[in-house]
Amino acid sequence: TSINSMLSVYSETGDYGNVKVSGEILLNINYSYKTGALNILVKSCRNLAVADEKKQRTDPYVKAYLLPDTSRQSKRKTKIKTNSTNPEFNETLKYVISHTQLETRTLQLSVWHYDRFGHNSFLGEVEIPFDSWNFENQSDEWFVLQPKMEVATDVGLQYKGELTVVLRYIPPDRNLMLPLGQFQGKKSFKKGKKGDSHMPSGGILEVLIKEAKNLTAVKSGGTSDTFVKGYLLPDDSKATKHKTPIIKKSVNPQWNHTFAFSGLNSRDIRNVCLELTVWDKESLSSNIFLGGVRLSTGNGVSNGKEVDWMDSQGEEQHLWQKMIDSPGVPVEGILMLRSSMGKRKL
Repeated sequence: TSINSMLSVYSETGDYGNVKVSGEILLNINYSYKTGALNILVKSCRNLAVADEKKQRTDPYVKAYLLPDTSRQSKRKTKIKTNSTNPEFNETLKYVISHTQLETRTLQLSVWHYDRFGHNSFLGEVEIPFDSWNFENQSDEWFVLQPKMEVATDVGLQYKGELTVVLRYIPPDRNLMLPLGQFQGKKSFKKGKKGDSHMPSGGILEVLIKEAKNLTAVKSGGTSDTFVKGYLLPDDSKATKHKTPIIKKSVNPQWNHTFAFSGLNSRDIRNVCLELTVWDKESLSSNIFLGGVRLSTGNGVSNGKEVDWMDSQGEEQHLWQKMIDSPGVPVEGILMLRSSMGKRKL
């Protein structure tokens, strides 16, 4: 079902290949670092193809997605212009997104002919990756419209959704200053002996698993029964494993569940890696992996040894560093889920 729903985004009751693509689109793209707003000013198109041969007319509009997210939340559209192959839109399509997230996205703009009684016709598209985009350049720019790219569906299928987490590292000296009540009744710490309820020693890493969005649906009816599992590598023993409760029948689950790892000094926090994986719970067979993230310094080294699980990149690395730089302060991030975690050498 997930593959079909992903493909339907690209067809969306539209026809491809009926019209020979021609023309260009004029855009002005700017980003505000202050507000996190990406503004795409769609100014105009020129020399569009004639979509309706019989009536010799084209009623164009422009549609946008921030790939790889092809969900409804990512879709933006302009108004329809009637009977013009050189339409003037002058409409701003807006997204609010952090700059680190934006660097992982590609803007897909497609032009369509609106057909009131049949299928809309595809008139061309342009894809603009933001990993190397120069946001200092404020000038208008013409882009040549391209025919439908087959690979776009593959790109979309790699998108596994996103996970929102809040991290807080409390160093040993600050830990002693916190009121005892703050830690009572939490099962999340490294388990001591029975009846051992003293204050956790050393520094503490708190991980609030808030929510996930656009997870893969693996059950009939387009849902999944999801939970998150966490380890602090290199320790992957059962004693340190953490799990959230299972949220049933949701591909946009909200857990708001905290994991806590104790006994971590400032040197440890640079040598460990927080691995979070999202799973679908199956009652009669193995659970199904839905995606994961790793948070660490990402330098490939732990306690002087080269390891392949210290491989955080982009926002994973950025969020971990932000946490280290702000002891005692919660830092929040939205992380793109990896489609595979690779082999860990422990």
